[in-house]
Amino acid sequence: MKRRTLLLGTIGAMTLLSVGCQNVPAPEPVYPLPTQAQVNWQKMETYAFVHFGLNTFNNMEWGFGDTPESTFDPTDLNVGQWVETLKNAGMKGIIITVKHHDGFCLWPTKNGDYSVKNSPVQNGQSDLVRDLVEACKKEDLKIGIYISPWDRNHAKYGEKEYVDYFQSTIKEMVEDYCAANGVELFEFWFDGANGGDGYYGGERGVRNINPTEYYRYEEAANTIHSKFPDAMIFGGTVPTIRWIGNEHGYAGQTNWAMWGKGLPESRKLENGDINGPDWLPGEVDVSVRPGWFYHTREDHQLRSLSTLVDYYYQSVGRNANLLLNFPINHAGRIPTSDSIRIMEWKKTLDRQFANDLAAKAKFSATNERGRGYQAAKVNDGNWDTYWATQDGVTTGDIIASFDAPTEFNTVLLQEYIPLGQRIKSFTIEYKNDKNEFVPVASKDTMSTVGYKRLIRFDNVTTKELKISFTDSRGVPCINNISIYSAPAVLDVPKIVRSADGKVNINSAKGTVVYYTIDGTEPTTASLPFSAPFEFAQKGIIKAVAYDPTTNEPSPVGTQLFDIVQAPFEIMKPIADKGNKHAFDGNPSTSYYLPKGTNSLTFSLGGKYNICGLEYTPDQNRWGAGPIHRYKIYIDNKFIKEGEFSNIKQNPIKQYIEFPQTEGSNITVEVLRIADDTNRASFAELSVITE
Repeated sequence: MKRRTLLLGTIGAMTLLSVGCQNVPAPEPVYPLPTQAQVNWQKMETYAFVHFGLNTFNNMEWGFGDTPESTFDPTDLNVGQWVETLKNAGMKGIIITVKHHDGFCLWPTKNGDYSVKNSPVQNGQSDLVRDLVEACKKEDLKIGIYISPWDRNHAKYGEKEYVDYFQSTIKEMVEDYCAANGVELFEFWFDGANGGDGYYGGERGVRNINPTEYYRYEEAANTIHSKFPDAMIFGGTVPTIRWIGNEHGYAGQTNWAMWGKGLPESRKLENGDINGPDWLPGEVDVSVRPGWFYHTREDHQLRSLSTLVDYYYQSVGRNANLLLNFPINHAGRIPTSDSIRIMEWKKTLDRQFANDLAAKAKFSATNERGRGYQAAKVNDGNWDTYWATQDGVTTGDIIASFDAPTEFNTVLLQEYIPLGQRIKSFTIEYKNDKNEFVPVASKDTMSTVGYKRLIRFDNVTTKELKISFTDSRGVPCINNISIYSAPAVLDVPKIVRSADGKVNINSAKGTVVYYTIDGTEPTTASLPFSAPFEFAQKGIIKAVAYDPTTNEPSPVGTQLFDIVQAPFEIMKPIADKGNKHAFDGNPSTSYYLPKGTNSLTFSLGGKYNICGLEYTPDQNRWGAGPIHRYKIYIDNKFIKEGEFSNIKQNPIKQYIEFPQTEGSNITVEVLRIADDTNRASFAELSVITE
């Protein structure tokens, strides 16, 4: 990728001011620079991912490519409902997975048969991708396309014939669907999973390929940019944006838009590279549910409101874009619960940023470049004007002064990124009752700014706020400072149960919680929660929290429990002092198999009719040992072999379902671990009984 620069005329028009006979020159750019297309992409901030396909109807995340097309059979397909929901939620565009790893095409491709044209939908006449493109055009939403390079169905995968087919699918999407319909293609998404890797391929779809050469990404980029020169490309060998390195909804607190060549570890992806020669801003992809595709079992696992709000602060608020995924259900719609939750999210964010207190402040600075670059430019509402210091001055303070004591808890900062990303560190202080500047109480590391940085802290009341830019790659260029008193987010109560059956319900400080144990909706007439209580049986607990000052309820929390884990015991290998970590009800603790051991057998403490197993790998931030492939035995009888798809990047609770089997002992045989460790981890093991 070549160094990206802006037209000098553009910079001059935006930043070179003539004041009488004196010209105040703009600061020199600090390279690398974004293209205008990259700037426009970052201004989108939030857009939607949509996952829908054979996996939806076969309870899978990564299909093997052998599922009959006839199983793709939504009962009430309505892409208009997707578009209406996502537009109302503030999304600027939609990226749809038109072909996942199983190879099934959501459009009637003219180059293959494994597609909707052989499904029962509209007697094979369905073309939901075209319907979506047309609906997006009508509602003025941009469209994005996801095509998996990997294909577990195509007989010629690994050979030249498959790549010709792969390239033809890209051309179809670009020319026949987007360009032909006059809709803007803003992003093309190439997944990193591929059959040239033993982990990703499992025992199906593995070929001896070099992904960087095999897929001909440069040709794909030429096809895309021939019709849509401003489209961003995610993945492959010629990306214009980068993956943030995790699927958990956050960018690094230090996050540079710069990047270099190679494929470093995920932690570096989260932070970018201050010395990188290319402009490659980060994109945070995360789902509103644990999985990317719809699973009925996850209906009660919708992300909480505060978690979704955190995703925004930790992505857009950390110099990245947020790609929020919506699994489409068996009917062919975004589930009602998900629609309600995302509208709660939109309403909450609107309230968080409804009143910019900076409009009431007067701004001054310790150093100003001259007219056209004064401190007052940080709140003039013009994105293309900014405060800057004199040449050679790479530090400086900006002070916001209020006429009266003002309460706030959030500060928003933005750099003028067309001239490069500069700020390396900053501090935020307020003047206290002793007329002294003291730091705000924030857990955030105040380092990079970039396109946008949001800092949250405990409420402070003051007449003066000071933001000190303490280190910079060049003259600071700050084009916006906003100050907010963001309302507290009333979250879903968290319902947890210990191994011995004691239930605790955690909620925000000062709230009042009510709960039910029969699956009914909780109200103020339900049981009030005051202390942990016994619930050692199988059942559903629901809880709601109320703010006593406003009487506003939180969203309802739901938790399904099966038999308690206290009687569970590891039989093989020989138990050690950490064996109970697999059954303690705490996913933050883990049991690891001893080195050289590839199976675990545990007793349930009684005989049950078992129809499933729940497995959670190590949940610590850099946890290791997630199981990828497995075999399950009950009382030494083989029950099932399978895989946990995408567990390496998304190490969430996994579910194994099988026909009802009576037994008392379960063996998990580990066939493959998803990372480079040689010990499988078990944060939690529990069973699903009939």
